[in-house]
Amino acid sequence: MNSILTLPALFYICIAGYCISLMVNALRKLRVYKLADYLLVILLNLFLLITIVLFGAELSWWDFLHQGIRLHLPWYGLLLFSGVIYALTYAVFVKENPRWGWLIACILVIIVAAAADARSLFPGDMNWGNTGDGYSHSMLSTVIQAVGWGILVFLSGMHVLREYRITEKVVVKQRSIYWTAALILYMGSSVLFLTNHYVLGSLLLLFTILILNYLVLTYRLPDLKFLTFQVVSFSLTGILIVLMYALGFLLLERLFGGYYWYRPVYNGAFFFLIALIFFFPIHDVVRLILHKLLVRERDPNREIRNYSKTLSSILDIELLSKVTIEMICESMELKKGTLFLVDQIEPEKDPPNWHLRAVQGTTETLPDLDFLPANSPITKVLAEEKRPLTQSELEFIPKFQTIPENILMWIKALEVEALVPIHTEDEWIGLFALSQKRSGASFSDDEIDLLSMLADQTSVALQNARLVESLTKIDNQLRRAKVSKDSALDKIERIKKSASDIISIKAHELRSPLTVVSGYTQLLANDNALMNDEYYAELIQGITSGSDRLQSIIENMISTASIQPSNLNIDTQPISLYNIVDGICRDLQGKVQVRKLTLSHDNLGEIPPVYGDSGALTKVFEILINYAMTHTPSGGKIKITGRHIPPRSDILKWEGAEIIVSDTGIGIDTVAHDRFFQEHENPFLADFSTLDDYKEGEERPGEQLAIARSIIEAHNGRVWVERVEKDTVHLPGSEFHVVLPLEQQSYPTQPD
Repeated sequence: MNSILTLPALFYICIAGYCISLMVNALRKLRVYKLADYLLVILLNLFLLITIVLFGAELSWWDFLHQGIRLHLPWYGLLLFSGVIYALTYAVFVKENPRWGWLIACILVIIVAAAADARSLFPGDMNWGNTGDGYSHSMLSTVIQAVGWGILVFLSGMHVLREYRITEKVVVKQRSIYWTAALILYMGSSVLFLTNHYVLGSLLLLFTILILNYLVLTYRLPDLKFLTFQVVSFSLTGILIVLMYALGFLLLERLFGGYYWYRPVYNGAFFFLIALIFFFPIHDVVRLILHKLLVRERDPNREIRNYSKTLSSILDIELLSKVTIEMICESMELKKGTLFLVDQIEPEKDPPNWHLRAVQGTTETLPDLDFLPANSPITKVLAEEKRPLTQSELEFIPKFQTIPENILMWIKALEVEALVPIHTEDEWIGLFALSQKRSGASFSDDEIDLLSMLADQTSVALQNARLVESLTKIDNQLRRAKVSKDSALDKIERIKKSASDIISIKAHELRSPLTVVSGYTQLLANDNALMNDEYYAELIQGITSGSDRLQSIIENMISTASIQPSNLNIDTQPISLYNIVDGICRDLQGKVQVRKLTLSHDNLGEIPPVYGDSGALTKVFEILINYAMTHTPSGGKIKITGRHIPPRSDILKWEGAEIIVSDTGIGIDTVAHDRFFQEHENPFLADFSTLDDYKEGEERPGEQLAIARSIIEAHNGRVWVERVEKDTVHLPGSEFHVVLPLEQQSYPTQPD
């Protein structure tokens, strides 16, 4: 056995070391249930085995084997290598399990060829290439292996060609082209092996392995410039490693070659480990130097600043879509792109489903996606992982092969290379759908990172634009609702007036016959003869009672229809103002919470009871508090306070109580103040659910406040308003003051 390392042996050691590094990288990137990854690892192991066979042949390790078998050992490995390439091609392009028939066929061919080489099947001359009567047995082995190799390579090429012809996806066509290049290199290496040029054949086989390794483990294929850059960087790294290995080996050979303990094998193993350890650090240095010399510098920070500055003042969604897509397409040299708005469907669910709505952009607008389920793998990447998703991943990762039909159709219509989500801190609000570059290449990792940063810069502008869009829709709805409301109110007023007139007329019409009935009933009641009869007396009393009740009902109808507050009938008794106001505040809590107002009362429990009608005073404070709520924007405050008034004050002649209803609203116009508490004005409708949009001159309290004044004056009290100033910006608010006497008075108390 030879122990002297030749240059080819050193070359094989370097290739083996590099192959081991590729294998470690492939094992590190293994994906669950991805058959192609496992086949790639098998392919790398076969390449390592072929390299070891060639290394052993260079050092005469296989001299103990039969001559024919020893001659065809590399060919056995290539035949099995062809079978794995066939299975790998099938798994990548057909996306199905190639079964294991290819492996059985390869093993059978190898067994038959080895048997022919060893003369276990046929007797004859073993010298390769010699012919007697027909083929020699060694030539038979060669033919058997060549036929098996050719069939497997042909089938692999047919799968690639078929996929290239039928697919409409650019990413698959690109992968087919690169795969074809790998097959051509493999066929070249096989020819070199056949002609005994093992070093060059191993080099081409290494390039084949590099291409297949990259195609299987990489989703996004690079453009030609990037690929050339990678090939040059790896080639220079390999040359440096070989030079370092050779120089180190020769140096140690010169220094220690004369010592008895020196062994070239140990020397080679030592430098093999050194080369294996320093390969990737040297490669990083080489890439950095080449990048500075060959690649045009790109400043992502400057691009992001310019992008963010351009978007800072855009509030229109369509304009935002146009500007962002234009800038991204120009920067990345893309064909087209679209901005999608993302909305939750049934947001109460956790996690929610999604609806994607396309915005009109500078290029062709893509179709909407009406329903994106929460459990879809696409949703998990875009919504939960918050990272871009490329077409290559959709095409080659197994979990994306089970998505619903509607999403498959949407993706097919997209014809894009990358989906880049746009997120706020806690919400997914948008999506960039971007096509491939004009060059046909996929995005690099740096470009994907740049797109993610641009999406982050877009999130604030998109959120503001969506907010403006929502506010515009709400404003339009409010305007339409206001028009509808005004029309409905006019109809209601006409109906109310008509109903009031009808009630008043009919009530007056009922008075006349009722008066006649009452008169005759009175005559019957004055007849002593009839009244002495118990039966007739009971009938007459029933008629009298019924006519009196009917008379009362008619009077109430007339009073209600005419609404004359000055004629209100007040039933006074000691009552607590605290209980009245507290009850009203409790009843209004629901509306207060909807409006986000603060409604409170203070000091009312310290005021002594006043004389008054509980129902009438409740009506007064309902009118005043509702008025305050109507004129107070959301988030404002309404406060009811009270104090005791001593007798003979400038406010009231007698001892009394003052209640103040104050707010932080828009205030009261001085022109409208002159009409406050006046009767026979248009009614003021206290619909505080549609507040915050009152214009100048709209305050027309009319009968509501007139009724409040009439009730207070019927209690011998006073009511007035202060802070007569209207300002919708600074919100000066208003104050309604109500003063009531503590004791029942016979004489009215008028303001000074």
